Amino acid sequence: MISTLAYQYSRQAPKHIKPAGNVQIMLCTIELNRSKDIENDPRSAAFLKDITDWGKISKNIYLWDYTVNFSHHITPFPNLHTLQKNIQFFTKNNVNAHFQQPNAAVGHEFSELKAYLIARLLWNPAVNADSVMTDFLNGYYGDGGVFIRKYIDHLTREINQSNEWLDIYGHPTAHANTFLSAENMTQYNQYFDDAEKAVQNDPTVLQRVKVCRLPIQYAMMEMGKNDMFGERGFYTEDKNRFILKPQMQQMIEDFYAVCQQNNVKNVNEAGLTPEEYYQSTKRFIQVQVEGNMAFRKKATANPTPSPKYSHADLTILTNGVQGANDYKANWLGWEAQDFELVLDLESLKQPESIQISTLYDPKSWILHPKSVACLVSENGVDYLLVETQTIAGEQRKENVTHTFRFDQHIGSCRYVKFEVKGTLKLFNWHPSAGGGSWVFVDEIVVR
Repeated sequence: MISTLAYQYSRQAPKHIKPAGNVQIMLCTIELNRSKDIENDPRSAAFLKDITDWGKISKNIYLWDYTVNFSHHITPFPNLHTLQKNIQFFTKNNVNAHFQQPNAAVGHEFSELKAYLIARLLWNPAVNADSVMTDFLNGYYGDGGVFIRKYIDHLTREINQSNEWLDIYGHPTAHANTFLSAENMTQYNQYFDDAEKAVQNDPTVLQRVKVCRLPIQYAMMEMGKNDMFGERGFYTEDKNRFILKPQMQQMIEDFYAVCQQNNVKNVNEAGLTPEEYYQSTKRFIQVQVEGNMAFRKKATANPTPSPKYSHADLTILTNGVQGANDYKANWLGWEAQDFELVLDLESLKQPESIQISTLYDPKSWILHPKSVACLVSENGVDYLLVETQTIAGEQRKENVTHTFRFDQHIGSCRYVKFEVKGTLKLFNWHPSAGGGSWVFVDEIVVR
């Protein structure tokens, strides 16, 4: 048997040729919405045509379906209600082999339930999925199962009501006003409070319930990062002072502790560990406000950053919030090009240190720059070089974030310039060697 991918650009069935009997068509659903079953979602019309067309010319269709959020394994992803209908749809369209790709590792959102439910459905697509799920929840979570079922039903109602797009790479903030609204999150936490109380005398089951709660905590932290000084953020602002909310600080510790106690290995497809997530989140909430001369000052860029990320909003560079591990939040990116940043401190200052940070995420083609030069000026025309710092080698393994700190012979200045030189291309060790590399930067701090 020879297997070939019908994937993205090759997903459409050919018009004038027919696969031989020993050719398997691996048909993939990667582009589709996950909040609604495929057959009844108008947004999936193109795929409906493709699977029908393939079914007319091949009896060897291998279906690769995605039931997971790859970028955020530990976040609410309400698609349980679609699983049975999709598998039934596939089987009636000549699919005789399945690869159902869920998030199957410990700590990932409903990994145990999804794996069990999908296995039962593949064995018998007509099984009563509701009964299977209830049986599992009561067996795995004990007396807490009834409350977790309430949570699932609530999530499902919300996603069905909003009919929004559920993306396999989506960020929790995309749903901050719908199924992850503040009101809904309050109710979800109540379900888990009740579930934990119901099993408090059974340490093993209690840990299972706490692991099941991780996605709620993760989503709250991610949305808090996106609204750092707002209602759902990590800080309250009082007379120009920023005060860390104790409950948000405790949530970080609780999340990390449960991950450690239950041997959770990663939080996303890129392999980010709970330890790395914990440290980057702690870094993120260490706001650079008090004593930071750059706070809320104007920065310019040449060329401008990609509009794909953070809306190319340059105020992100001086908002006091340091980017964490996710390049989609609070980072600005440049693809395969060098660039300059200029900060206006508005008046002459005598800084003792200047810093800027960069991100490393090679699976997303993001590398640290080869070098960053810091220059200062009193008039914005004549600049003096403070220092050039470099990162040597091929960057096979680097820290998630790197801070370029300049603290020697700065002198008096109003303007600070950074000349950033990237690797421009991915190194030979990278699976996509030769492709254009990205540089992502955040938070300029001047003290």
